[in-house]
Order: sequence, then C-alpha cells, then structure tokens
Amino acid sequence: MPRDTAEIRIPSTVLVAASTIGLLMSMTAFLILGSAHFFDYASFLVMTSRHGLMAEYNPLVVALAQLLGLPGLTLVKVASVVLLTAVVIIISPQRPKLAASVLVIGVCAGLVGGLSNVTST
Repeated sequence: MPRDTAEIRIPSTVLVAASTIGLLMSMTAFLILGSAHFFDYASFLVMTSRHGLMAEYNPLVVALAQLLGLPGLTLVKVASVVLLTAVVIIISPQRPKLAASVLVIGVCAGLVGGLSNVTST
C-alpha cells in the first residue's frame, strides 16, 4: 500500500551541525554585545581621563560614578551586560524574536554610549 505523505529523514549529523551553527551564532551575538559595551566603557575611561566626569552625557552614569567610584561603576556595567545576556537566554526558547530584539537594543545602547563618549573627546 503506497504512503500518501512523504517522510523526510534528516541525518543526525545535519541536526548536530545545525545546532552547532545556532550555538555559534548565539555566542557571536553575545560577543558583539560584550564588545559594544566594552567600547562604551573604554571610551568612557578615555573621555573622563581627558575631560573629567562632567563630559559624560548620561546623568545615571555620573551619579553612579560619584556614588560608587570607578570600581562600582565597572561592577554595575558588567552586571548589566550579564543580566541582559541572562534575560535573552531565558526568553529565547519561547520568544526568539523578542530575545533578538532585546539583544539588538542592548548592542545599540553600548554603541550609542561609546560613540557619544568618542564625540566628547
């Protein structure tokens, strides 16, 4: 008796390759996020060493730097990137488009912060 539906069998090596590509893409996205925020942080250090804290446009960063100092500000910066990464990892299985959007917004925030610091130097 002939079958009405065709069954497609995907070799396990193809599935492993696809999951590896997905993992590499995710790791690359998180590396880009970290790099954008490192750019923001490094340009902040250069800017404040040249012009002082008054050159920073973000009042939240100024308040944190005055309250916690550079070590505290560094910790807050790292914690914010780790928190964003965790949120993206947690929501990505159920809401992949939302997770990608959150990740893109995070990268853009780092780039905008870094570029604003560069224009101030």
